[in-house]
Amino acid sequence: MSGFFRRRLQLQLLLILLAAVSVVALSAFLILDGLRNAEQSVVADMSKQLNAALIELGQQYAERAGSDSMWAALPSATQNISLRAISQAVLHSYPGVEGGYYADGQFLGYSFPTHDNPSAKMAVPEAERPVIQEVVNRAVRNGTGQQLLRGGFELVVIRATALPQKGVVAWDMQRRSWQPTSTARRVLLIGLVIAALLSVGGTLWMGFALRRGIARIQEGLASLESDFAYSLPESGDELGEISRSVNRMAGVRRKLEGELRREDRLRAIGRTVAGIAHEIKNPLNGIRLSMQLLEQRMRRGFVDPEHVQSVIAEVDRMDALLSDLLAFRDKKQAVLAEQNILPVIEKCVHLVQPQAGAARIRIEAEGADLRARVDGQRLTQAVMNLLLNALEADPQCDVRVHVRGSNRAIAIEVHDSGPGLSEEQRQHLFEAFYTTKPDGTGLGLAVSRELVAEMGGTLTYKNGSPGTTFAIELPAVRSA
Repeated sequence: MSGFFRRRLQLQLLLILLAAVSVVALSAFLILDGLRNAEQSVVADMSKQLNAALIELGQQYAERAGSDSMWAALPSATQNISLRAISQAVLHSYPGVEGGYYADGQFLGYSFPTHDNPSAKMAVPEAERPVIQEVVNRAVRNGTGQQLLRGGFELVVIRATALPQKGVVAWDMQRRSWQPTSTARRVLLIGLVIAALLSVGGTLWMGFALRRGIARIQEGLASLESDFAYSLPESGDELGEISRSVNRMAGVRRKLEGELRREDRLRAIGRTVAGIAHEIKNPLNGIRLSMQLLEQRMRRGFVDPEHVQSVIAEVDRMDALLSDLLAFRDKKQAVLAEQNILPVIEKCVHLVQPQAGAARIRIEAEGADLRARVDGQRLTQAVMNLLLNALEADPQCDVRVHVRGSNRAIAIEVHDSGPGLSEEQRQHLFEAFYTTKPDGTGLGLAVSRELVAEMGGTLTYKNGSPGTTFAIELPAVRSA
């Protein structure tokens, strides 16, 4: 059922198209049916006139032949003259009808009295003579014969009937130009067909245009999932209004997310004030104790270098802590540039390789050399933090960095084969100053997530076993 509702627009367009096609088919059917009915009506009227004329021709021939006992012995020329007079008298009452008789293998008594120039029509028309001959032969065999000829809007009907006198056939023919319908009705039907065809074409065009517009909006929404700065293309139609509304919503979303990130940063700083005080207090206490011992030794004229080194170590520890804290207040805009990702990953692996070698940990990077818009320094710092965390997970683990991607996003996965994270650790993963390391500050993951977010990406923990996997997802570069 859900699939049906998702495709209801396509179904509506299909129904509109079917309706338009039905109108075209109905219009064509009405026109053809009107032509057929009109032609049948005209042919029926012509046949009725021709049949009446044949009856009179037969009657007149019987009277002429019966009144003259020497009729059969008369020469053909004499019979032709006499029969022409008969046919002229009979056919004069039937406008547009021409005809005569056929006997002894020849046409006799042909006339066309209603012709515009009757004196010029004294012979059987040559164009139809073969067809007339065929109709006459059919009447000789079967008693009657008829043939319909069509030429544009002109109909020709030829009829013949055998007379009681052996071998004699009376025949006639009529031409009639006909209009299948009135001019207004014909124009209306033609307009109906044109309108239906335009409806079909317009429906198809609208369907394809609507489908293309929806596809563009869907692609834009998919791009917005990974690139908040992306704007949908705007057009001047109704779909353009949707695109403009989505772009306005995306702008509000970007503004709100920026404000939320700032608020998260402030809340994180507020939550970590106590942690900062505690972390700074510990090295300060160590420095104070070392300096007191150093003062006592100096009074006795003996200074132990270890006390100086411990002071320096505690100062370095405070410096590292403060450097991590500064990452939360760094307001510099990320400098994004399109570049290959794999070289950055290989550089990070190379930097931690000495530490990994000393701990006898195998570390490797693999995957496709994909491109993304990133800040190289921020990406390097984030990946370095993940690699150092992985190296400290277990002295016996292996570390693998895998780069993969799609049309929407590029993923950088850092996986170690260590013991994994406990439920409590997963709940506080990105919380500042939360750490399980004796000498850790708990800022590495929090700083890394902030750095990745400034590049428009995300840093997440992928739950699975064995080991631990963190994934950095960055927007992929859209191909032109």
